[in-house]
Amino acid sequence: MTEHILAAFQRLRATDPDRRLFSFVDEKGQPEASLTVRELGDAADRVVEAVREWGFQPGDRAILVYPPSLDFVGAFLGCLAAGVLPVPVYPPNPFKLKKDLATFTAIVDNCGARGVLTNSFYDRSRTAGTVTSFFSKDAPSWPSLGWYRTDKKKTVSGPVTWHDPGLGDPAFLQYTSGSTATPKGVILTHGNLAHEVTANAADLGLGPDTRGVFWVPQYHDLGLISVICSTIAGNGRTTLMSPMTFLQRPSVWFDVMARVRATHTAAPNFAFELAVRKTTPAQRAAWDLGSLRVVMSAAEPIRPSTVDAFFTAFADTGLKREVFYPAYGLAETSVSVSMGGRAVLTVDKSSLESGKVVAAPDGVTYLGCGRITKPGAVRIVDPATGVPCREDEVGEIWVDSPTKGLGYWGMESGETFHARVDGEDGDYLRTGDLGFFHEDELFITGRLKDLIIVRGRNLYPSDIEDCVRDVHPLVRPGGVAAFAVDHEQGEQLVLFVETKQEKVTAADVDGIVEAVRRQVYDDHQLACHAVVVGKAGTVRKTTSGKVRRLACKQAFVSGEITSSPATIRVSVQQSVEA
Repeated sequence: MTEHILAAFQRLRATDPDRRLFSFVDEKGQPEASLTVRELGDAADRVVEAVREWGFQPGDRAILVYPPSLDFVGAFLGCLAAGVLPVPVYPPNPFKLKKDLATFTAIVDNCGARGVLTNSFYDRSRTAGTVTSFFSKDAPSWPSLGWYRTDKKKTVSGPVTWHDPGLGDPAFLQYTSGSTATPKGVILTHGNLAHEVTANAADLGLGPDTRGVFWVPQYHDLGLISVICSTIAGNGRTTLMSPMTFLQRPSVWFDVMARVRATHTAAPNFAFELAVRKTTPAQRAAWDLGSLRVVMSAAEPIRPSTVDAFFTAFADTGLKREVFYPAYGLAETSVSVSMGGRAVLTVDKSSLESGKVVAAPDGVTYLGCGRITKPGAVRIVDPATGVPCREDEVGEIWVDSPTKGLGYWGMESGETFHARVDGEDGDYLRTGDLGFFHEDELFITGRLKDLIIVRGRNLYPSDIEDCVRDVHPLVRPGGVAAFAVDHEQGEQLVLFVETKQEKVTAADVDGIVEAVRRQVYDDHQLACHAVVVGKAGTVRKTTSGKVRRLACKQAFVSGEITSSPATIRVSVQQSVEA
C-alpha cells in the first residue's frame, strides 16, 4: 500500500459506499451502532468542517477524549482529513480525577493541544464531575482548554475538501503506555501508517472477508492502528466493544465472535487467563469458534502456561491451537515488529542470567514472537557497546523499518530513534526491550530498565513474578510486581503482591509473605528485602494493563506505599541472606 489511508478510504467511498465497516455492541453483546463506508465518510466530513469552524489549522493537535464508541472513529478520521493531528488518550474518569488527570494534563502540556474533541455523553459526565468537585477542597481541575462536541454537527454546508498529505507528513501522535516512564508522544507519519496497514494485511491475512471482534482500547496503538486504521483502509469488517464489557463479562467476547463467525481477534495475555477463570464449561460448549484464523496475543509477556490452560479449557469450541498468534511491537514502530510466533523454548536459568541462551529440559520457558515483519530489520545489540550479539545471546532489540516513527513530540529523541550499530550504516530504534533470536524467531525476555542485577546476576522481574503468582490461594495472579531498590548491601529485591479478597486475616498475610519468600528463594536463590501485601490497586499499572514497575519502586522508596489505604502490610527483612 503506497497510498495513505485517506486515499484508500476515499477510493473505497467511491467504489463500495454501502459496505459496513464497523459495528459496536453494548455490554450484553447486542448491536448498538454501525457505520457503513458512506456513513463514516459523512461523519468525517462533519468533523472536518467543524474543526475548521472552531479555528483548528493543519498541524494543530486535537486531544481525542471519547468513551469507547464509533464517535471516536469518525473523529479520528475527520482529524486526519482536516490535517489536524489527533492525539487519542485514555478518557479520565470525571468523578475520580485525582487518579487520571495528572497523565492527561502532562499530555496536553507536552503536545501543545489546540483543544479537546469529545462527544455529548462524555462532556455531560465531565460537567457533572466538575459540579461534584465543588464540594472537595483538594479536587484537581481540568487544564484550561476548549472542549468541542463532534456529535452536535448533523450536516455540512457543502462539499468538503480533504487534506492531501505527503507520506512523510505527521499523521497523529501516539502516546506510549508509560510502563517505564512518563508517556511520550510518538510522531507517526502517513507513510508509517500506510506501511503498517500494508504489513498487517499481509501478515494477518486481512481482506474484504475478514470479520474481526475486538475490545482492546481505541486509544492504544494495537486497537487504533492494527484494528481501526486497518478497517478504515478496507481490510475487513470490525465489531468493537468496550474493554469494560470484556472485563465485567468475558463471555460476551466469545458470544459475539461465535455469532458473527469472527476470523480475527487480539488480546493481551491476562485476557486468556481471565477467560478461563470467568467462563464455564457449559458456556464454552455452546460456542463455535472454528471460524477464527488468527488469535493474536501481544502488549504484554505471553506465558506458555496461560496458552496451555486456555486451549485446554476451550478444546470443545472448535478453536484450533495453530491460530494462536504471538506478536511483538511497540508504539514507536506503529505497532508491529514481529508476528506469528510458533516456537516454544526452555532455556537454562543460570546461562540466561549471564546473557546466554542454552536449551535445557528444565528452566525458563519462552514463547517465540514470530519472524520480523517485512521490510523491517532487527538487530540484537549489546546496549553498552552497540556491538551486535550472536544468535542465542541476549541483548537489546534494535529496529529499523518504514513504520518507525519520526521521534517523540517536543523531546530530544535522536539517541532512541537514530542509534547506530557498530560497523553498519542506517539508524535504528532502541526499543529498551531485551531478547534474542533462535532459529530466526524473535524471543522477548524483558525490559532493560526493569532488569534486576543482584551480585552480577541478571534477573528478569517477569520470571520472579511468575514463580509467586500461584504460591498461595489468596494471591491475585495478575497483581504481582517485582523490582530492585538500592540498599547498603547492593540492589535488593522487593515484591508487591495483591490479595484476591479485600479482607484477609493477619494469619493469611503471614502465610502469603512466608510463601512468597520461600518460593523466590527456592526458584532464584534470592532473598526478598521486602514483600508488600495489599488490596487490588497496590500494583501500579498503565491504562492498557501493563505493570508499571518504576512507579511501584517510586511508591516504595518514597514511603507512599506505607500510607496507602490499599496496603495491608509492608514486611521488610532486616538481615539479608548472602
